[in-house]
Formats: sequence, C-alpha cells, structure tokens
Amino acid sequence: MLTLADLEAARAAQQVQQHAPTWFVIWSLRHRRFEAWNCTDPDECHIVCANSATALWDLMQQVELDLWRTSPHGDQPPSPGATDHPHPPLPIVPGAVLALPPGHSERTPGPHPPSPEGSQP
Repeated sequence: MLTLADLEAARAAQQVQQHAPTWFVIWSLRHRRFEAWNCTDPDECHIVCANSATALWDLMQQVELDLWRTSPHGDQPPSPGATDHPHPPLPIVPGAVLALPPGHSERTPGPHPPSPEGSQP
C-alpha cells in the first residue's frame, strides 16, 4: 500500500535525480529503499541502495570517486556533484512544497467528477 512516507520518498528520489543527471534514481516501493544506477558506462552499471536520500547521495558520490580513481583523469579528483550541483540535494521534509518548473503541472490522483452520462437515472 502506498503511504505518505512513500510519496515523500519518491519526491526525494526525484530531487536527487535532478542533481545527478548521469544516474537513474528511484524510490523502490517493493524494497522500501532508495536505488540509483550509474549510467555513465553502458558496459558496467554501478548500483547503490540506501534507506535515506542523503545516504544514497553519499554512496553515489563514492562510486563517482571510485570510477575517477580507476580511469585516466587529470590531476584533481572530481568534487562531489561536480557536474552541475556542488552540494547534495536538500532532503524533503513532510509538508514541503516542491517548486515545479514553469509550464509543468503535477497531477495527483483523486476522485473524478461524475460524467454527464453517469448522472442520469
């Protein structure tokens, strides 16, 4: 059964995804955990799992650092989130409202109004 905690975790996963474009990030309802797949190398996919978005972010950064160590690179290691976002995503707290990009609307499931055909006796 989907709970409010699951919805909040799914939103946190979306937020982590926005800060890590080379990863595929989800909240797994089946396992009740965060999961992320590194998509930079199609021959070798690195998967990390954690119970919190912050722990997942830390594991993702560790994988990126490990990949950097084993590949040809420059003199400086990548800083955490060096791609676009230098800081980890802020955790979502219960009741937080996410700002959506202009022109994007979030659809939430809910009761549908009765159709005109269904209202006749």
